[in-house]
Amino acid sequence: MKTAGIIAEYNPFHTGHEYQINYIKEKLRTDYVVIAMSGDFVQRGTPALFSKYVRAEMALRNGADLVLELPVSISSASAELFARGGIQLLDGLGVTDILCFGSECGDTDALMELAKILAEEPEAFQDALRRNLKDGMTFPKARSMALSAVFPESEKYQQLLSSPNNI
Repeated sequence: MKTAGIIAEYNPFHTGHEYQINYIKEKLRTDYVVIAMSGDFVQRGTPALFSKYVRAEMALRNGADLVLELPVSISSASAELFARGGIQLLDGLGVTDILCFGSECGDTDALMELAKILAEEPEAFQDALRRNLKDGMTFPKARSMALSAVFPESEKYQQLLSSPNNI
């Protein structure tokens, strides 16, 4: 038995989400797809367009096998905390074999490269980030500017970070 997990908001559920679930079941040959989904409030604390019940039903009608609600403290947090909370929920089930995600860029090598930089946070990056935050920049802007200051390929990374499904 093979079970895939997806961390999602489905705000709203659309054909790209349906495609992802179908792809996971057909191409990756999973038996089940479990969704860790935000409730009535989504990232950055805004209300969802549709209730959690409507969004969960849409996912279930389009191939998901189980939809679990992320606590509001996770679902309304930053992208990184949202993802971490979703992973903890899916991992805690003890049945999820693979984690699947969508991205706008589709370039997993570039995403992994960026993730490595952001996970390691070299000292020069941390210094630039602190300066930018102290200057009053929002976190996404401060992070993007810190990348520019420290990494030669920052334009590529900035483009990745400017799209929410790449974060």
